[in-house]
Amino acid sequence: MSDTATACLLVAAMVAAFGAAMRFGRLSDALAILVSAVVGIVLAGFGPVESLRHLVDGSFTFLPIVLIIFAAQIFINIQKASGALNATVRDLVTHFHAYPRVLLVLLMFLVILPGALTGPGAAGQFAFGSLVSSLLMLMGIPRVKVASFIAMGGTIGIFAPPVNIPAMIIAAGINMPYIGFFWPLLILTVPLAVYSALHLGLRHIRGPLDRDAALATLPAVPAHMTTLRVYLPLAVVVALMLLVRAFPHVIPPLGIPLMFLAGGAAAFVAAGARVDLIQVARDTFRETLEVNAILIAVGALVQVMAANGVRGLFVISSISVPVYVLYAAIFVVCVFLGGVLGPFAVASVFGIPFMLALLGRDPIMATVALSLLACVSSVTPPTAILGKSAMILADCRDSYWSFLRVSTVPTLAIAVVGIAAVIYANALGVLRFAW
Repeated sequence: MSDTATACLLVAAMVAAFGAAMRFGRLSDALAILVSAVVGIVLAGFGPVESLRHLVDGSFTFLPIVLIIFAAQIFINIQKASGALNATVRDLVTHFHAYPRVLLVLLMFLVILPGALTGPGAAGQFAFGSLVSSLLMLMGIPRVKVASFIAMGGTIGIFAPPVNIPAMIIAAGINMPYIGFFWPLLILTVPLAVYSALHLGLRHIRGPLDRDAALATLPAVPAHMTTLRVYLPLAVVVALMLLVRAFPHVIPPLGIPLMFLAGGAAAFVAAGARVDLIQVARDTFRETLEVNAILIAVGALVQVMAANGVRGLFVISSISVPVYVLYAAIFVVCVFLGGVLGPFAVASVFGIPFMLALLGRDPIMATVALSLLACVSSVTPPTAILGKSAMILADCRDSYWSFLRVSTVPTLAIAVVGIAAVIYANALGVLRFAW
């Protein structure tokens, strides 16, 4: 039997193992991916010790990303426990209630912000979802569109800088440093966020938001949380990120996890020691466990795919097909088939081989584009992690197909921008030099 045929059989076996683990074993995404990896390495003929080595070695592939997620979520949770997040929402309502269109866009960026800082888009949903939902409904937006609004914010939050986990995964997979991504990510994030917010909410706005009614729906903020205490921790994180880039020969590379821990320390001090750090750490571990477990399992899967030849099959197939077939495959796999695995697994399992097939293009822009397409899978069935969680936060009782109908246009806009950025990656390479 040829190597190609063997690799194809291994792919079929791994896919079947994943499907069986999900359908019959009722396992989580992470455990199902790990089962697929175990089947792939065992059927490839490796011995027990060598199989275990590949699984353990691969599980550490994305350890830096796991640390980023945990440290960033610690920062967000300390801010949440101190009341700083509630204060931010109240400030927006106070200053922009008379400008509902501006407020609509700012609320979208508010949902995006935690995801941009931590990586998982669910961070923004759970940090601000319920607060933003109540304000959007006061503005007259239907509940199903409120759910779509939150889901789009979470989806774009995965993509937004500075922490784009799918891009980090793809970059790590081709041994490319995660440097030079900030401005391309930001330049694509802003118009997509503005368009999504206005498309979903603009037609329902009839006038200024009732300031008093809106503030009454929001939690109170502790009296000691002044403006300085609220915004200083975020300023610390942003300042560290800027200083490291502005003075690379003076300030040593601190690493993103350390920057967020510094911001978390500032947030703890600003809160006046009223935050239970032990409880925050426990909550953070539980909240990040699912995403980090997926990253660990996906790392093992990628290692197995490299060892048993499956990854090589994907790469050769991607390189050998006509370019327009490659574009169609990228679009279909990332947007539709990605709904099974979710954005992080899609970036790893498919994004890395696709990126290797696109090495003739600007690597940073191609990686940015593939990460954007991978993010769309967070709202496509069957898993639709961000879509379903957004419906829960908005208390939307409509069917998921109703949600998909109102989300079709902004979702397709994100996907079209993503595939266009793949096609024109070289021309868009100028975005890397925006600063």
